[in-house]
Formats: sequence, structure tokens, C-alpha cells
Amino acid sequence: MIIFPFGFFILDEKAPVYVGNDLRAQTIVRAWLEANPDKVRLAFDAVGPARVLTRFLGWDESPRSSSMDPEPMLFESSSDGIPEIAERRLYRNYHAALAGHAELVEIVKARLRGGC
Repeated sequence: MIIFPFGFFILDEKAPVYVGNDLRAQTIVRAWLEANPDKVRLAFDAVGPARVLTRFLGWDESPRSSSMDPEPMLFESSSDGIPEIAERRLYRNYHAALAGHAELVEIVKARLRGGC
């Protein structure tokens, strides 16, 4: 039974490792995510009252059709704490997620200063 077209993944250092796409794989990945919070959370910054978090998801949560993209979006950067500047971005790899995190921190700082 296929649950997600891309399946479920864990991280080996900075590289996603495919576990499978069935209920067993989902259970394994959920347990791995819970047991490895230090590997799941890639970056965190508090910017005034806002927070920016970048993490490994374990599966593709993007709202797009999987047939159009060759790789799953397994990483997420998000800002919260202030509804007007809340934002969520998805990435395909570890390095893009960290770069996106830094960019999102700068965007939040600019918005708090009254820019953009």
C-alpha cells in the first residue's frame, strides 16, 4: 500500500535515506524523528518575538503533484510568533534548507524593522 508517492526518509548526516512508502516505513520514520530531535532540528533563531525554525520533515509535505518534480521536499523553514510575518518554505536538500533559513531570518528582521 502506497501512502506517499515519495515515501519516508531518515537522515544519515546530511543526506536523506529512503526507508519505504508503506505503514511500516511511516512507523519507523516517526520513531526515528522522535528519537533524534538534534538531527531533525537543523537551525533555530529567535528574532525579537518571532521564531525561525528549519527542520527535516521525514516525508514530502508539499501541496504539489509528485509527478511534476523529481525529488521530494523533505526540509522546511518556517517563521512564526507574529501572524503578519508567518511564512513556510520547503527545500529538497540540507544545504538549501540552511541557506533558506538564513534568508528567512533576514526577511523576518526586515519585516520587524518595517521593511518589505
